[in-house]
Amino acid sequence: MIAGAALGAVALAVAALWLVPAEHTAVMIVGPTARFGSAAMGARVPVIVGRETPLAAAEPGAGDESLSDFARYLELFGSGAVAERLAADPAFLRTLYPERWGAETPGEAPGWRPPPGLVPAVKRGLLALVGRQDWVEPDTERVGRTLRERLVIDMVRTGPMRRISLRHRDRATALALLGRVAAATDAHLRAEASRRSVAQIAHIKARLASVTVMEHRRALSDLLSDQERVAMMIEVDLPFAADVIQAPTAPALPDWPNPAALVPLAGLAGLLAGCVALSARSAWREAAA
Repeated sequence: MIAGAALGAVALAVAALWLVPAEHTAVMIVGPTARFGSAAMGARVPVIVGRETPLAAAEPGAGDESLSDFARYLELFGSGAVAERLAADPAFLRTLYPERWGAETPGEAPGWRPPPGLVPAVKRGLLALVGRQDWVEPDTERVGRTLRERLVIDMVRTGPMRRISLRHRDRATALALLGRVAAATDAHLRAEASRRSVAQIAHIKARLASVTVMEHRRALSDLLSDQERVAMMIEVDLPFAADVIQAPTAPALPDWPNPAALVPLAGLAGLLAGCVALSARSAWREAAA
């Protein structure tokens, strides 16, 4: 009985491996943008030793309320405003949802359609029973949900670097999607920083035109000088919020699910289930006797 349970579990695991499509895992490693060192982009905010900068003095809030660009990068990676930016790219949507794009079917006009197959058809039927319908054309919310389901962010040892992974059936698509999401996240944060800097520069210039007190004009001039340097450094063609420590890579062969781990675990689970069933049957016979 125990051997039969183990063999049955192994057979189920093998059947699952045949039924579940194999996927490639694309992985990249990112870290905070370095400010110092030969490979760094340098400090965007001017560093003045021995005194507080006018910009820092004008910033409200306690020190523990500060949020780094890298923390924003990780929080927005593939979600929120970044998902909205990606959803506006038709090519990205067709890559993310190839099974729903009609151009993949010969003789069918290009456009979004429900996915083919038995499981999607059953899902549409169940939704129809309760007066609902499955989505057809992806929107911002759908793109964000899909990316949150596929993206995994792990800490690399105990440092600030993060390992970001994404699975897809096609290796080239997995690499392209991961790189595209990373580039869109960095571009969004750069655009937001540029928008803030331009608004602050315009406000300081407007205040300078109306202020006549020399001491106040000197403080505003220092703020304006700092903001103009910040605006100049934002436009540098280097990573803004996160340095790519390791570019997206993926194995040549599918690595998920892993048969070498799944089949032995299934056999072990079958052995345990067989032991539990055998013990339960023995206990039941003793109780019946």
